Amino acid sequence: MSSITGGFTAELSPDAVQTAIDAVMWEEYDRERQPSYLGASDGMFFKTSGINTYKFIYDEDSNVGMFEETGEQEEIRRTDTRIGNQTTATVVKFMKSIPISWEAFKADQVGKRERIGRQVGDRARLTQDFKAVLNTYGDAFDGSISTTPDGDAAASNSHTTLTGATVDNLETGALAPDALWTVVTSLANQKAQDGDSGSYVFEGLIVPFTLYKTAKEVMNSTLLANSGENNVNLFDTDYGTVAIRASVFLGSTYNSNTNANTSYHVLSRNHQVSRKIFSELNTDLIEPRYSDTDSWEHRSRFAEVSFWGSWNGYVGSNGSA
Repeated sequence: MSSITGGFTAELSPDAVQTAIDAVMWEEYDRERQPSYLGASDGMFFKTSGINTYKFIYDEDSNVGMFEETGEQEEIRRTDTRIGNQTTATVVKFMKSIPISWEAFKADQVGKRERIGRQVGDRARLTQDFKAVLNTYGDAFDGSISTTPDGDAAASNSHTTLTGATVDNLETGALAPDALWTVVTSLANQKAQDGDSGSYVFEGLIVPFTLYKTAKEVMNSTLLANSGENNVNLFDTDYGTVAIRASVFLGSTYNSNTNANTSYHVLSRNHQVSRKIFSELNTDLIEPRYSDTDSWEHRSRFAEVSFWGSWNGYVGSNGSA
């Protein structure tokens, strides 16, 4: 049997097992009510699906290229098409184990053990959001956690397609109308894996929470933001359905990468930011008879991985200029 100690016990929380207090000031959170909150379950920004293996192995596809002009009875030129850059994403298991002594379980006067279940669920969602956001968008300019299959950080000026073309999807302009237009133009001009036009449409914008006000002003002002002129704001007219998301995890409070507070991300709906789920959150309440310390155990787990499937449909700006 396992030696289970600590957690929720009468010794650690004596006020919970006696009637000396009137109430507990339980923490409540508004995290997911923040405007335009970016979470791991957001299907626009994370292509999510389940898997039944612990490793997800994938290749990039080269596409087939544009058609070629061919003269009358001219010998037909044949086109190669290939897959390559095989890459593996490994699932990570996350666990939370909370022992509850037999005494505390039986004598709980304040509903602590019921609260534990709610708190575990909240912290599981928090962990999923934190890891998914930081391991992808938070790492886009560094590539220390997840690179694209060509070995570069997601935002790079030296991506290489399977046909040998170079793709630059790294910009530097601070978030403002002109700089955002440069990023959107880069997305529209982006080459596909065959070296021909991909021409992705601007449909998503992700910012650290500190840039959320700027993002809304740039995107949703009727007239051009930060300008005394009466120019029409095309982001509000031509790109009026862009999904804007903000995350506190992308700012310097939680993200140690350089330019965390100024970086932003522009995407097409055809991006390849992926999340693979091996196991959703599940919980066991293990009885004291399986413990050599006469304790219950609240044990929870989930297993998943978030990663850059490729760079296509994405442009990042570190906002340094």
